[in-house]
Amino acid sequence: MIKKFGLIHLGNDESYGLVFVAGELLKYGHKIRWFDGDSKNIIRQIVKWEPDFICFSPLTTFFQQSVELSKDVKKQLLNVRSIFGGCHVFAVSESIELEGVDIVVKGPVYGTLDKIINSPGKEVIEGHPIPIEDMIPARREYYADILRIANRHRKYIMSHFGCKYNCSYCSTSRVRKFYGPQLYKKYCLTRRPIQNLINEAIFFLKYDTKEVSLEDDDILFGSDIEEWLKVFCSAWKKEIRLPCYANVSPLTVLNVSDKTLRILAKLVNSVQMGVQVVSKESLKLFNRLAQNEKVVESAYKRLTSFGIPVKMEFIFGLPIKDPVGDAIASIKMAQRLKAEFIAAFPLMVYPGTDLSIWCEEKNIKQNPDCTSEWHTGIGSIKFDDVTERRIKNLTKMATLFVKYNISERWIRSLIDMEITESASRKLSECQYLESLVFRGGGDIEKDFNKILSKMNFKY
Repeated sequence: MIKKFGLIHLGNDESYGLVFVAGELLKYGHKIRWFDGDSKNIIRQIVKWEPDFICFSPLTTFFQQSVELSKDVKKQLLNVRSIFGGCHVFAVSESIELEGVDIVVKGPVYGTLDKIINSPGKEVIEGHPIPIEDMIPARREYYADILRIANRHRKYIMSHFGCKYNCSYCSTSRVRKFYGPQLYKKYCLTRRPIQNLINEAIFFLKYDTKEVSLEDDDILFGSDIEEWLKVFCSAWKKEIRLPCYANVSPLTVLNVSDKTLRILAKLVNSVQMGVQVVSKESLKLFNRLAQNEKVVESAYKRLTSFGIPVKMEFIFGLPIKDPVGDAIASIKMAQRLKAEFIAAFPLMVYPGTDLSIWCEEKNIKQNPDCTSEWHTGIGSIKFDDVTERRIKNLTKMATLFVKYNISERWIRSLIDMEITESASRKLSECQYLESLVFRGGGDIEKDFNKILSKMNFKY
């Protein structure tokens, strides 16, 4: 029984999970069409196509927007069913009770299609993993329908979908528990065939792609990383040849061989190293005690010794005794390392994470103004007004403080300022431009306004 499925894109980044859903739908002969959930006439477009199902895979940031969109569509298409999957509904089981949510899929789409088509509604359906080589995304249709994403300067690709770490602010622990350790390792920590990745990346060449983010949580993970990276680098340089960058963690940087880092240096223009925090109190809260300042320093120096530029990433605004001093300690560490570039984000406490559970147990107040949009500088934790202003300003200006080695006295003076909405926007744009130039070179600056025109940031 052939059905029509509308897939809803939301936000500035690729809806990567739904691209694999699209691949599975096409495999079984169903009709699909993508819709840009941020377009002004989205309801009219969907209603005109008359899908049997509308599919959402929203991050927490876009969950409420997805529910409202679904309700509006269902008012005009009485027989359409809405399907919600992804990280948020995976963590928040009561999502199925909401008006506008008909079916929730927990886990992957595989093995769910017949159940979805025959569902009476208000049902939670569990998918099951399949061999990683059989997971085929449908890029062609996605880019054809969502041109602002097709023509974005940056594209995403992942070779595997798991993480070996268990950070408290991440949903990994919940996902690992859902699958069980053995299945999680088999299906989430196994890399996709390199030719599958190349076949997927070929679509990037048809559009105005300036860089590719290798979005694995840690590109250096795995006992066979040296051989895998060698083959992947060779294939990428031969067939794709687009600039790319990757994520690494301090611990794997120190564990891999020199040969592995020489290969990585040939592959990437830069790497992003998730440092997050440096104080012992924060490391304990984040369940990252295996990492400390000495480890970070050694990893940073090792990467740069191989000519690999490093962007260090930090999280500010933790529910600890002195969140402002904690953030400044991270900035000062980056200054001591003479870091070329850093980025800082306000802490987002996502549903279902160990940190979320800890906050509930400790009665930590959540900030009602938080929209889970990093560029606003407003995090999940509710502080007093002065602390909140300082945390926001630290996230907005951390890059500046490190780049120009601003002293702590000046830092503490500047973060007490009231930043206007206009200034907040300009600071975010400056930081984003710095990031693009760091990764891709000066020619990005010339195209910066064009890049911004394809995006919809909230500041």
